[in-house]
Amino acid sequence: RPRWAPQNGGMNLQTPLLRRANRTVPGLLGLLVTGLASTWALAAPPTEPASPQPCRLKGVEHEALCGVVRRPLDPAMPQGVQIDVHYAVLPALARNKRNDPVFFFAGGPGQAAVRMAGPLSKRYARFSNRRDLVFVDQRGTGLSAPLVCPGDDERAALQPLADGLDEAKRLERLTACRTALQKLPHGDLRQYTTTIAMGDIDAVRGALRVEQINAIGASYGTRAVLEYQRQFPQRVRRAVIDGVAPPDMVLPVSFSPDNQAAMEAVLAGCQAQDACKKRYPNLRAEWQQLLRSLPLTATVTHPLTGR
Repeated sequence: RPRWAPQNGGMNLQTPLLRRANRTVPGLLGLLVTGLASTWALAAPPTEPASPQPCRLKGVEHEALCGVVRRPLDPAMPQGVQIDVHYAVLPALARNKRNDPVFFFAGGPGQAAVRMAGPLSKRYARFSNRRDLVFVDQRGTGLSAPLVCPGDDERAALQPLADGLDEAKRLERLTACRTALQKLPHGDLRQYTTTIAMGDIDAVRGALRVEQINAIGASYGTRAVLEYQRQFPQRVRRAVIDGVAPPDMVLPVSFSPDNQAAMEAVLAGCQAQDACKKRYPNLRAEWQQLLRSLPLTATVTHPLTGR
């Protein structure tokens, strides 16, 4: 600590006040250093993510790499509850590969991207020759803090299809599901928005140490791609979106009009095609007659279980 002493006959500045300061300053410096250390700890970047490890994925012929990035459930509380965001990489086949991988943005919302690696590895085979394929389980799906309604699989397998279309029963099941999910350690359902989830995707990009990605999305995945590009425009080299669901589209509201338009196109198309018109000369009238006869009870094959 500093001490002042007379030099060349000068005045001694070691006054009682300064002597007391000399005793106090080290303590203040200690508190200051401790405070700065705490601040630096809070502001320090997250721990370097572990490198992805070799793994095997269903339907994928070659060995893949599986990894995890740890993310705050609530981005506004970086020291709060943490979740693990899982991803898989299908390495490019070429030795001299390009450093702009293809990221697949899953649909739904609710589809687990990693589970799609098998079928999509064949569809995207041309990409995988020179570029890695990356599949990220968006938060709430797959292994990334999954949000699955209790008994969902059994209910889908056992309940009649008619029950699934009963609005009152659907709302009852939805309420019960929400209550159950909110009890999970990661059950703050406000934190599963598209906007927040795209921050996770960029964290995976950072963990893989790539500057830019090529993004592919279908259905809801197109909305995810658009949101990622909005937040991180400098990180997107190319984007391919199929069956676009823009941010201003309220998805459920469009279902019935779209289905009606498709049905009308089928009826009109059959009328315009000679072979179809010959086989089904009264198709529209028969369809209208069927509608007038509803409700009907029928036994059909369940689309999910095959029963």
